[in-house]
This record gives sequence, C-alpha cells and structure tokens, in this order.
Amino acid sequence: MSQLLIKGGKCVIGSDVVVTDLLVDEGKIVAIGSGVAKSARTVIEAAGRLVLPGGVDVHVHLPWPKGSHISSDDFNSGTLAAAFGGVTSVIDFVIPDEEESLQTALQRKLEEARFNAWVDYSAHLNLRGDIDAKLKEVEGLVKEGFPSFKVFMAYEGFRVADEDVLRVMKVIGDAGGMMSVHAENGILADYLTHELLEEGKRALSYYPQSRPALCELESIQRLLAYEQRMGTRLHIHHVSTGGGAEMIGQARRQGLPVTGETCPQYLLFTDLDYTQDPKMAAYLVCAPSIKSQADQEALWRRLADGSLTVLGTDHCPFTKAQNEASLDDFSQTPGGLGGVETRLPLIFSEGVLTGRLTLEKFVEVWASAPARAFGLYPRKGSIAVGSDADLVIFDPQRRTTLRAFDLHSQTDCTPYEGRTVAGLPLTTILRGNVVVDEGKLAVETPGGELIQRYLQSQAVPIDN
Repeated sequence: MSQLLIKGGKCVIGSDVVVTDLLVDEGKIVAIGSGVAKSARTVIEAAGRLVLPGGVDVHVHLPWPKGSHISSDDFNSGTLAAAFGGVTSVIDFVIPDEEESLQTALQRKLEEARFNAWVDYSAHLNLRGDIDAKLKEVEGLVKEGFPSFKVFMAYEGFRVADEDVLRVMKVIGDAGGMMSVHAENGILADYLTHELLEEGKRALSYYPQSRPALCELESIQRLLAYEQRMGTRLHIHHVSTGGGAEMIGQARRQGLPVTGETCPQYLLFTDLDYTQDPKMAAYLVCAPSIKSQADQEALWRRLADGSLTVLGTDHCPFTKAQNEASLDDFSQTPGGLGGVETRLPLIFSEGVLTGRLTLEKFVEVWASAPARAFGLYPRKGSIAVGSDADLVIFDPQRRTTLRAFDLHSQTDCTPYEGRTVAGLPLTTILRGNVVVDEGKLAVETPGGELIQRYLQSQAVPIDN
C-alpha cells in the first residue's frame, strides 16, 4: 500500500492550477491525477484547500552567530517555525571566524543541524578574513554539494574589498558555483552613520538615513558591472529598492546569469514606519533598511514580472529585550526580524488576494524559482512525479491574526503583531511524512536531512 494519498486538493503544478489527487510512496510523488488510488496508509481529504510545493527559503540565519548581537533562533526553533509556515527546505549561512577554514565552520554547522532540523536544509559558505586560504576550498565544496558562497559588500569585518570580490567571482565561476551577495556600499553606510551620530541624530527615526537607497543602488550597479566581465553565476540577496530590482531585471534580459531576491518586510512596510512607535521601529531595523512606498510598489511589480525571482525572508529574529535595549540609539539596535513562519499567509494575503501576484507566480517565487536557482530543483520546489513529496496544504478561507505568542520562533515580538491575514498553512509534509497536521506538530523528533545541491542551469529565464 502506498504511503500517502492527498485527495481533491487544488494543486499548483507548474503554470497550472488543477483539482486532482496526489499519490506518494517512499517519500516521492509517484502519481498525479483524479482517482490515481482509492486508498493508502494515510489519506488526506484536501477538498476546498490549496496544495502547494513546500516552501524553499534560501535566506535564514539559525542563528546569526557573530558580533554583540546573537539572534534568538537556533536550528531547532527556526526549522520548527519553518515547518509551521509550510516551508520544507531552508538554506542557512556558515559564518567562519576570520582565520577559520570553511570546512571546519561547515562541519560545526552541520553538527548543530543534524539532530535538530525539522525540515531539510543546506548551507551557504561566507567568504571573509583570510580570502586566499578560503578560495582554495571552493572547488572541493562545490563538488561536495555546497555550491553557493556569500560575500558582504557591507559591514566592517565582513565586507570584501573590490579587488577580492573579482578574485572570488573568478574562482567561484571556474568551480561552477554561485556567488551570493549582500549588496550595499558599506563604506558609505558607515560614513553616514558616523555623521548622524556626531550630529546627535541617534533616534530610530534616523536609521533610514544611515543606509539610504544610494547605498544599495551604487553597490548593485558596481556588482553587475563586474558580473558583465566575469560571467559568474550571481544572486543578490534582500533587494530593497525598485531601482536595484530594475537593474537586476535588465541584466537578466541581457542574458546575464543573475537572480534577485526580496523579502516580506520590503513589500509590507515603508521607511515611514521608522518614524512612528520606537518599539515598532526597533523591530524593523534590518539591512538594507526598508525604503519608500514608491520602492515598495516597484518591488511588487518586479516580483511579478520576473526581474526578481526569489522571495526569501532573511529570517533573523531577536527578542523584545534585545530589540528594545537601545531605543535611543539606532546604531546599537540589532538588525533582523523573523519571517520564515509568516511568509506564506502574508504574501498570499497582500500579494495573491490583492492581485499583485497570480497564485502561480507566488508559488514560483515561494518554491520553484529558489529551488532552481540554488540547485534543489526538481527534487524540491515542484509538484511533479519523481519530486520529493514536500507539500503544504493551505486553507485560503481561514482568517487569523498574527501574534508572536502563537509563533514557534524563540522570540516574543514580531512587527506583524495584530495583523490579520487570509489563509493559513494547516498541514506540512516533508518527503511524504506529515510533520504538521491541522496546525499541530505530528512527529516527536526532528527528521530534516542535509540536501546536497548541484547547479545545473543558469538563471531562471525572464519574459521579455
């Protein structure tokens, strides 16, 4: 008898939305079609509900492990939140010490994840510190199934000098990997921050002035110029400006192998939210900073037209105590917020139901496009025969009010507190195993697995 039968759900399969049945065996989807089976060990009646590929979040920090602020989610709590949010695959970041080898830092991260991950996982490797030594490890790591390497253009102690960015691009490209980038002009952001502090402008309302749109726009423009010469596969994280998104779209239309990502905070808030309640402002401190309403509207358009192909979260929550410890000094406020559990209902409500995104486009940026870009597809991110049975059953009629108390991250605050959303992920299935069932944890121990990734194709095509 087959492992699982999901009956009568409204399934998003590629560019089609069809009411059909899914049959699962040994963790894989083995048949799609009405009446493919009459029974299985587990039968789920999904009539009236959406059946989507499990979410792929390529940008989580579990935790952000460096500096004076350590974020509050570890691998256990962060992936539990992911499972309750319908996310079945996450990619975390390995942040080595400056002189530490990538392999040493990677093995430490994998040990943390091994018995604690509720969903499947992989890792990006951050290049910092002794660049020469770390570049010697790149080819081997690509062959081991870790093909993506993160570079910061911001933050003292993390940012990589431009001459090293070019060397990194060359080595990664030759190895068949991908360079992913935090694209902000960190030197300018540090200068502006120092200038504001010298003038006594420390309130959180000044935070957007310390990282204006110019920081991102200049950095993306410079990075894409390097990309034109080097040709290395490139991903730009957490794009916050409409202009940056348009530059990425233009590069894609020219055939460059580049993908871009934005996050819910840039789609749902504006820089005016930093000028209201200081506590809310503290919960929204992130880098890049949240930009204008015009940028917000442009990001929705660029997500819809394929200029941006990935909806990540940059999941990095802190507690109330951490966020509210320095309400009188933006430079001491930790940067980051949670999002892995709330991405689905928020963007379904504010994107699909408002007509900004079609349901099919939402599924593309939620699962299939990030899976393609980062070497997980077609095993992940797709409802197809032969793919892993990673699925989320979503009730589009259910309305709920988001509360930090109800979420599964190790934090007691969220900027989405009190926001009513339409639609709720009810059941999350990982490789055919029901992890969350009707909103309740259905397994006793974490069963997530490490997924090796191998890049096969270039960037997801953009429509002209």
